[in-house]
Amino acid sequence: MNRVPNLIQTRSVRSLNPTNFRAPWPFVKKGATGQRKIGPYNVEKLQYPGQNREFELLNPKFQKLNPKELHRYTGVQEEGFNDAVTGEFVPVKEMRNQLVVPNLDGFKLKPYVSYRTDVQIEKRRAAYEKKVLEKGSERLADLHTVEDERWPPPKMTPETLFELQYGETIRSAYKEGHYGPVKSKEN
Repeated sequence: MNRVPNLIQTRSVRSLNPTNFRAPWPFVKKGATGQRKIGPYNVEKLQYPGQNREFELLNPKFQKLNPKELHRYTGVQEEGFNDAVTGEFVPVKEMRNQLVVPNLDGFKLKPYVSYRTDVQIEKRRAAYEKKVLEKGSERLADLHTVEDERWPPPKMTPETLFELQYGETIRSAYKEGHYGPVKSKEN
């Protein structure tokens, strides 16, 4: 049986035959070899990093607007300049990188200072412990110590807050006799 060849019609400017409407990318079946064009084909290994170990498609310095001089640019400041006349690199001594280290001979501070053992804190702690021994308890020592001189600072409890706010007023009022026995009302 003879096969009828496909005839491509050429009437008008363009016919509706699919051969006139080719896809903008090749269609290749996954896992197939040869030219079986079915789906979009992407060769991933062509997008691996190149000689500069960078993705040229993602890196802006490889776009067409940037010159090729930027391709190996690392962002490090050069220690000189290129002479415009001769084109040679001219090193400049002042542009050379240096580590500036001060001379620490005769320096009295130690390299490590513990901030836990501050001199003023130690003085305050020793004075507070002495006051505790003198008064007999921390509660009595707290009453006779200014809060700024105490170390460690007192924990803020409701009792401490009441004592700081109203304690002195209530004690002075009690000494003056403003408070007395509670009188019950008789009907």
